[in-house]
Amino acid sequence: MSRPLTARLCAVLTTTALAVTGLAVSVTGASAAPAATAAATGYATQNGGTTGGAGGQTVRATTGTEINEALCNRASTSTPVIIEVEGTINHGNTSDVSGDSCDVTDDVIDLKEVSNVTIVGVGSGAVFDQLGIHIRESSNIIIQNVTVRNVKKSGSPTSNGGDAISMESNVRNVWADHLTLEASGGEDEGFDGLFDMKNNTQYVTLSYSILRNSERGGLIGSSESDRSNGFVTFHHNLYQNLNSRTPLLRGGIAHMYNNHYAGLVESGINSRAGARAKVDNNYFEDSKDVLGTFYTDERGSWEVNGNIYDNVTWSSEGSENYPAGPDPQSNTTVSIPYGYSLDDAGCVPDVVSETAGADNGLQVSDGNCEAEPPDPTDPPDPTDPPDPTDPPVGTNLSIGAGADGSSKAGGTSYGNVVDGDMNTYWSPAGSTGRISVKWGSDTTVSTINIREAAGAEGNIGSWRAVNHDTGDVLASGSGAGVITFPTTSLSKINFEIASSSGTPRIAEFETYAGSPPDDGGPTEPPDDGEAVRFEAESSSATCDGTIDSDYAGYSGTGFCNTTNSTGAAAGFTIEAASAGSAALGIGFANGGTSARTADLVVNGSTVQSVSFETTGSWNTWTTKSLTAQLGSGTNTVRLVATGSGGLPNIDYLDSSTGTPPDDGDDPPPSGDALYVAPGGSDGASGSESDPTTLTSAIGRIEPGGTIYMQGGTYDFSQTVHIEPGNDGTSGNRTELFAYPGETPVLNFSAQSEDSANRGLAIGGDWWHLHGLVVERAGDNGILLGGNNNIIERVVTRHNRDTGLQLSRYTAGAPSSQWPSNNLIISSESHDNSDSDGEDADGFAPKLTVGPGNVFRYCVAHNNIDDGWDMFTKDDTGPIGAVTIEDSLSYENGTLSDGTQNSSGDRNGFKLGGEDIAVDHTVVRTIAFDNGKHGFTYNRNPGSMTIENNLSIGNEERNYNFDAGDSTFRNNTSCDSGSNDRIIGDDAGGNQWWSGSNGSRCAPYSGALDWNFASDGRLVVTIGGDSVNL
Repeated sequence: MSRPLTARLCAVLTTTALAVTGLAVSVTGASAAPAATAAATGYATQNGGTTGGAGGQTVRATTGTEINEALCNRASTSTPVIIEVEGTINHGNTSDVSGDSCDVTDDVIDLKEVSNVTIVGVGSGAVFDQLGIHIRESSNIIIQNVTVRNVKKSGSPTSNGGDAISMESNVRNVWADHLTLEASGGEDEGFDGLFDMKNNTQYVTLSYSILRNSERGGLIGSSESDRSNGFVTFHHNLYQNLNSRTPLLRGGIAHMYNNHYAGLVESGINSRAGARAKVDNNYFEDSKDVLGTFYTDERGSWEVNGNIYDNVTWSSEGSENYPAGPDPQSNTTVSIPYGYSLDDAGCVPDVVSETAGADNGLQVSDGNCEAEPPDPTDPPDPTDPPDPTDPPVGTNLSIGAGADGSSKAGGTSYGNVVDGDMNTYWSPAGSTGRISVKWGSDTTVSTINIREAAGAEGNIGSWRAVNHDTGDVLASGSGAGVITFPTTSLSKINFEIASSSGTPRIAEFETYAGSPPDDGGPTEPPDDGEAVRFEAESSSATCDGTIDSDYAGYSGTGFCNTTNSTGAAAGFTIEAASAGSAALGIGFANGGTSARTADLVVNGSTVQSVSFETTGSWNTWTTKSLTAQLGSGTNTVRLVATGSGGLPNIDYLDSSTGTPPDDGDDPPPSGDALYVAPGGSDGASGSESDPTTLTSAIGRIEPGGTIYMQGGTYDFSQTVHIEPGNDGTSGNRTELFAYPGETPVLNFSAQSEDSANRGLAIGGDWWHLHGLVVERAGDNGILLGGNNNIIERVVTRHNRDTGLQLSRYTAGAPSSQWPSNNLIISSESHDNSDSDGEDADGFAPKLTVGPGNVFRYCVAHNNIDDGWDMFTKDDTGPIGAVTIEDSLSYENGTLSDGTQNSSGDRNGFKLGGEDIAVDHTVVRTIAFDNGKHGFTYNRNPGSMTIENNLSIGNEERNYNFDAGDSTFRNNTSCDSGSNDRIIGDDAGGNQWWSGSNGSRCAPYSGALDWNFASDGRLVVTIGGDSVNL
């Protein structure tokens, strides 16, 4: 029995066959799961439960560096993410990555100070070769369906102190499932533990896994004094060819059930230093001292039930050696707080053989000695929930509150869960997601009632309720109904669905302060309607300063703290279905000694002055009520400081109408989606595994559906059309998105240069494009001729006319049909060039453009003609006013390869034509090193708003305005080719160039650089220093 480990390794590596009884095991095959399958079991269901990255973005990774990037590219350290891993992860493809949401290093997968992460093997499998996984100061982590092998602490290469998986320092809620953890020797060969926990690690489950071929299985507690660990479950695992530690348990509580222990050389479950182990229905085979206290006199205890000891030998009791056998008996009792089903010990070897380990179909036991595919709808309940037929009474606090979520399916709305109407509902875009109820101030809640819509009863599987303000898990379980928890004061509560048997449909998310119940009927909504909340920290908001959280009492996750200067602003974007008056509420705190004043600016026009009175403390928040007229489509609402102290701290904007803009970041939904690929076919189904073509998908997508373009180059010789009438809806745009993490390139190089040869021509309304590249069209890369569309994170390049042009879709269409209310955001257009050298701009809202079009965070550079062109002509008359915000135009008139054409105008921003007055707005925007003017009126005599802009080094003139009645405020000019020309209203704060630089030019020396931040905002640096206008 005590053969040397190295000899035993040779034997096991030759054959891993186990003795098989006559029991027949029924197995259904399954492929590797695309995300964590089913729900956590054991102690991982406690302390609020373990859901990993459920509800977050799904990212595919084939290298360790890509895993690190997925961690580091999140909005915060707690933003949920599911990382699907395929291939071999090793030292050669794992490098450090920088980011605010991670703390990663080379040569190890480091989950440090993060939460809500799933790492799951998919496809052909994931192998971490000589590379360990380290979890530190983290919570809510799932590791599933991966192999970790041969991780060394000595020799070469080394990783993770020689542990395959290790957890330390305040780790909570980890589910490790269907893993294969293995080494090729013991400490002499450089290996350490396979699954180690220490320094206050709790609520962990290891299930359906294989641990083999090492001296040490794993430990719970690094020394006799490290007793803060525990609440760990081990079930349906195979421990094979190990010397000891299966596990070594110090001072905590662990539950071992239905495991198969085979070939343990020295000892097995080592309960010591006051630890307590519950050992149920396990099968111990061909092993020594499988249970007891070993290598110490500080003894532990155990409760044993239903185990089988097959060819197990026992040593004699003595100093530092206290085996439980040869007739193991209980010497303690251990209470288990969760539900679980026990297989009979006699069938454990067969069930574990069929279910344990990576790449084994994620099979699980049915609790009756048979294996089956996992059932995500039937996890063991961590608690005994209240009867869902027994709803609460009292005031439903959700009526009149706000609502948001992680995603929404077509035709559904977040607000439907707080409207008191069981006939409306919210669904996530996929099978999992988050829905939240939020209030303007802290609200006391102790009970929630999740009411599913008719026809969807029973669809919700596992869930957890979370205090959004603190991240604390209030309750977890499965199935809809009444959920109670200790009375909690919060401003936002999340209901997070981790699994479902069908698309969840939540009709009402009711919240109550107190006790249950009489009738459960919904409370009538208030007569004045529901306000929609726009948080200052959301990705669609802007803040000339920082998002802070150092003063308590705010809504959401932070507030806008602007710089202390005149002109500092906080902005919000509101999508309105129709024009009309909106009641606005501005949440703010002013801890100063005097009021702070601001202008309320809507769609570029100042509508009123606002005084924000002192609130006595920066922790004291109140609401300022205002009224404004909003237009149909996209609206910008900004507060602009008129005093040197800047704004008060701005928490949110409430509006009686409108919704936030779509963010484009939802993961692929499971329904109402079509997938396209470069090799797709018109007749394909459009599923992810059977992708179709782009033109076919555009023709058959339902309004509000999503087309996902997989990465690669799509070659076209004809224009791709989105025809008028192929529309989304005001509440649910049709989406044309890059598949997350991939870049589709629409290449039209087969077209000849001709004005009819556009690349992508959009005549439909209510579309949202995200993440595409459009290149080398015979004319415009994109012609945008529809209304209420969003173009986001799109690149147009090397086209033979303007990269992205807004003009009427149909020749001769009247002005009522010109494109209106479109938002172009976080997009780039460069190196567009026509053969004549005088027409190809970066962006061109010109000739036939309706009102309400906005460019935000956009960059135009190295185009042969202008960066922006808003040309008008007598034949068609004036166009609608255009707004340009927080954008950049540089080196236009010269292509990236140095090519120039004397016919080009070469301006940064060309704002008109042929003496036609149009009142455009250009704010917080930069013109840098363009071939002619930075900003030029170009014969537009209108009343434009030109504020807070920066113009540097443009060849002829930084600002050129020879006529009109435009308003100029707080603009800066440096290193102009000649003196600026300004005719209009010089409203103050301007620094013009008249032969020398003013003091404000001092910071602007050196090279220009820029990037898009993770939230889409444009970040510009000059000489390495950020530019803040």
